[in-house]
Amino acid sequence: MKFRRSPISCLMLSICSFHAAASGILRDETASAYLGSAGAGRAADIGASAAFNNPAGLTYLDHKAFQGTLLLVEDTFTFHDNGSSGNNADFDQRKKDTDYGKGFSGGGSLFYGQPLGEKWGVGFAFASPAGGATDFGDNWIGSNFIESVEVMVAVAVASVGYRINDQWSVGLSAGISYMAWELDMDPFPGASENLDLDSFEPVWSVSVMYQPWSHTRLGLRYTPGVTHEVTGKTTMTTPMGTLIDHASQEFNLADQAVLSLDHQLTPKLSLLADVEWAQWSDWEESRIIHDNGPTIVVDRDWKDAWSAGIGLSYQVAPDWTLKAGIAYDESSVSKAIHKLDPPADRQIAYAAGLGWQLSDSTRFDLSYQYMDLGDVELNQSIEGFDPIAGAPFSQQIVGQSEAHLHIVNLSLSKRF
Repeated sequence: MKFRRSPISCLMLSICSFHAAASGILRDETASAYLGSAGAGRAADIGASAAFNNPAGLTYLDHKAFQGTLLLVEDTFTFHDNGSSGNNADFDQRKKDTDYGKGFSGGGSLFYGQPLGEKWGVGFAFASPAGGATDFGDNWIGSNFIESVEVMVAVAVASVGYRINDQWSVGLSAGISYMAWELDMDPFPGASENLDLDSFEPVWSVSVMYQPWSHTRLGLRYTPGVTHEVTGKTTMTTPMGTLIDHASQEFNLADQAVLSLDHQLTPKLSLLADVEWAQWSDWEESRIIHDNGPTIVVDRDWKDAWSAGIGLSYQVAPDWTLKAGIAYDESSVSKAIHKLDPPADRQIAYAAGLGWQLSDSTRFDLSYQYMDLGDVELNQSIEGFDPIAGAPFSQQIVGQSEAHLHIVNLSLSKRF
């Protein structure tokens, strides 16, 4: 990848830096109490969060139900240099290695569901299934590519479920997805640029729930992909002054399908499982268009990705439940074309959770998940122009990066 003779020559970090990942990138169990099972079983949900996880599950509600969650995330990124080179004036002063921890970032979700007659269930969900922030600083070797990034995706949907018979239910949700993307970088020595872009797009999903026996549920949800064309202002500060521009960038979020199982093995022990597919092969390139500047094209050529998870839920006492799970996500990016974004290869999630039934109508869940995002071998180049020095510059990043996440979810559920 080479950007030639541009004062804004850089890599624009894509949506892949989301702290949530599955089927290569997006993992949506962070929005609900299913974090404690590593997402296993979420499409077989029959609580308030079914308004998000599987609207067909709303038909199982016999009371009004509410769930609120609080999400805390800590991410760490490590880069080890293996011979990077560059002729820009400040290259030798830059840190060749970096070990960066953001500290805590967070978010939250709200879910509501209620029965409507004997066969219908309705609900609403406001959730942030993906987002994150990373700040590498302006003195590391890759700041010409990226200095810091913040990404958030939030969705608000209305959902409805219909029970066909004792075994089959179907569901539908529709609403709005909001994406915000902010990037800071150093396009050439002595300069810094900020891009602050966002967009709204419609979203929908369809789902089905099958209960062959009273102790077994299978849930399937399909969510079509969304193309967010984020637009907004860019500000570049240089010794020659400040330049204001506008830019746009398309992010193609994949079609996703998830199949889940919730099977009661014994009166106290349940098996939870998931298989998920995401069609990332439609994303061939990233194209950032400046109104009064360059168009930057980054080849992607991603591939479809699968993930699978398995978990257990065990009632250790009448009011206490333990959960545990593990999930494996294959990478949507082949090793041959891996770039600084995403800072992830294959991903493995290890999770545990504790549920406390405070009363007949109130439940509290505490969940923890550790995500190993794998190791990435990097060999990435950039060619740009330094208008201050009046000369072109080049840089090549060669090294290895690794990243991991600690995620904590607090959830309160209430029946009315």
